[in-house]
Amino acid sequence: MDPHRIDVHHHYYPEDLKDVLGGGPTKNWTMQASLDEMDTNGVAAVALSASSIPTDWWRQDDAWLRRTVRRFNEFGAELVKSRPDRFALFAFLSMKDVDGTLDEIAHAFDTLKADGVGIATSFGDTWPGDPAYAPIWDELNRRKALVYIHPTVPFCCEGVLGISSSMVEYPFDTCRAMLSLLLSGTFARCRDIRFVFCHAGGVTPALTGRIEWGTERIKEMPAHAPDGYRAEIARLHFDTATSTNPIAMGALRAVVPDSQIMFGSDFPYGRIGPTVAGLHSCGLPDATVKAIERDNALRLVPRLKNG
Repeated sequence: MDPHRIDVHHHYYPEDLKDVLGGGPTKNWTMQASLDEMDTNGVAAVALSASSIPTDWWRQDDAWLRRTVRRFNEFGAELVKSRPDRFALFAFLSMKDVDGTLDEIAHAFDTLKADGVGIATSFGDTWPGDPAYAPIWDELNRRKALVYIHPTVPFCCEGVLGISSSMVEYPFDTCRAMLSLLLSGTFARCRDIRFVFCHAGGVTPALTGRIEWGTERIKEMPAHAPDGYRAEIARLHFDTATSTNPIAMGALRAVVPDSQIMFGSDFPYGRIGPTVAGLHSCGLPDATVKAIERDNALRLVPRLKNG
């Protein structure tokens, strides 16, 4: 197939960290498995990132987090070095350890030459807009960083209903993270950060009317969203992972312009082939599909244009 697609939601796993990153497809992942999946489905390049972080990570001490995050990011940089034509890197940040995270930002960008950074939607019992994390956001804003935000489950909601967190909690925690950044004023203060949220924004598009109604009663909203709630959401970027169906794509496209949507597969949990087929079943204009599959991502990660 013509390799033209760019996948911005594609996971990787150092062999020595697979036991602390979860089970299922994690155990069988290899670099070659990613390349084979890409070649089979016309994907030119991917942005590598962490998958959902197990909640127990936030119960570890700072030394464990620093060591584990550094190992994860250096392995990702090794993959990019081995195939710079196929891989980009969103280096992971724990956030929980502020000083360690600031050190990791410098290492990720200055030493590893990462294309962006990734964080979880929450960190056990805090969310990204917590005032403690303001120094991190200020540094990322100074660097005009791309920040990729992937869902997880917070302490409060572990084991809810006895079903997989990915079914319900991940989409809701994506919305919590977005509102946390909005209502803390982080979006408004850090205008040079390019934010990317997974899975078509989770439940956020569907809750647009309700959130608009609620935020109108918050006196700080004019400062947090100078042009209104919808304008803030429309500035963000989103990927298509597990969302290439007419319902999810219709909801997302009702609140953000097509220029903000990028192709994402969630490999190895999601597969690229069904994601492509789903996108092409949504009845979108050819130009929109082309922008989602490639052009929009290249505006954020232009290095991949030769992939």
